[in-house]
Amino acid sequence: MGTAADQKETPRERLAALARLLIQLRFLLTGVALLLLPPQQISAGVALALISYAVLSWLLSRYWGRFSAHVVRYPVLTVADILGSSAILAMSGLSGAFFLATVLTSATAGVLYGVRGVAGISALQILGYLAALFTYLGGLSTPTVTLWVTVQAIVIQPLLYPTAGYIGLRLRGLFEELAAEQERRRAAERAAAAAEERARLARDMHDSVAKTLHGAALAAQALPVWLRKDPERAEATAAQVVKAAETAAREARQLISDLREETSDTPIADQIAEVLREWSARTGVRTQLRSCDSPLPLMVTARHETIAILREALTNVHRHAHAATVTVELTTEASHLVMTIHDDGQGFDPEVPAPGHYGLVGMQERAIRAGGHLVIDSTPGEGTTLTVRLPLAPSCENSDLSQ
Repeated sequence: MGTAADQKETPRERLAALARLLIQLRFLLTGVALLLLPPQQISAGVALALISYAVLSWLLSRYWGRFSAHVVRYPVLTVADILGSSAILAMSGLSGAFFLATVLTSATAGVLYGVRGVAGISALQILGYLAALFTYLGGLSTPTVTLWVTVQAIVIQPLLYPTAGYIGLRLRGLFEELAAEQERRRAAERAAAAAEERARLARDMHDSVAKTLHGAALAAQALPVWLRKDPERAEATAAQVVKAAETAAREARQLISDLREETSDTPIADQIAEVLREWSARTGVRTQLRSCDSPLPLMVTARHETIAILREALTNVHRHAHAATVTVELTTEASHLVMTIHDDGQGFDPEVPAPGHYGLVGMQERAIRAGGHLVIDSTPGEGTTLTVRLPLAPSCENSDLSQ
């Protein structure tokens, strides 16, 4: 379930990153405008104004995390920015890179504000632009204005402000739609995970506690008969019932413990490490875990079955292998998690069924249930290696865990 992808940026963080990018572009365009300024328009005032505007844009992009809340909360700051850019347009002219830099302000407003905010800012930019246009033309000694230049300057260029604002609004809407879709997907995943967890709990209850209690019930039914016919057999049957009840209680506690401990938010490597620590402390057998640095996201079923297979394997090692060390290695291969469990115990012949090794069939069934498979490699006197391959959900460090 948990994937690295779901450690993802929030919609607000994505919008902040987009606004930062637009302001960075504004800074670059202001620098280009300064470099491309015609010689006849270069003056100390124009250069200082462009440099100041570029520095302001750089500071905003560099420290957007600090300034963004103030910019959103106080639109008057954006109004002041528009007035300053209009003054620069009046001094440097209305064509070129700096005009495009002012257009980016509308796009940024579309990302930060709603429809009303964009409409107000675009209208103010148009008024500032027209004021700058007539101021600039009034300062020319012999203005040469053709019909096309008039249409372009008075009609086409001002329309770029609301157009850029609309683009910003659409980008904001796309991010919000994406966020809503991701939330719906996460809700569906949570519902599927809950259903899978219920099914898994019912299956485990049937495989463990229910069977144990059923056996105890059968033994208890026979107890009155043995009391009349064979008191010694009755005593043995009663002990069997007590033992079955204790086993059922232990299995129920284990299921409850699994429900409390297992969480998709905990990396599978950390869960395995904890299982190894507890088992090593209880048995005195040295354990090692080798895990790659890459994420190992698993679906709910695969996560549970991985832990269950590991616990069953460790139980077999403790009961039968007489090993001194158990090593668990986690790697990835072709979109699969590969868990290798190796012990240096006495080993066995997998081809020869032996008492105490029937749990291997259960581990193979668990691996298949999770969409993977399990391979056992063992030779008498040379230890045992158990390899499990399970599919990763759609998305190495070494540690010694000896106790």
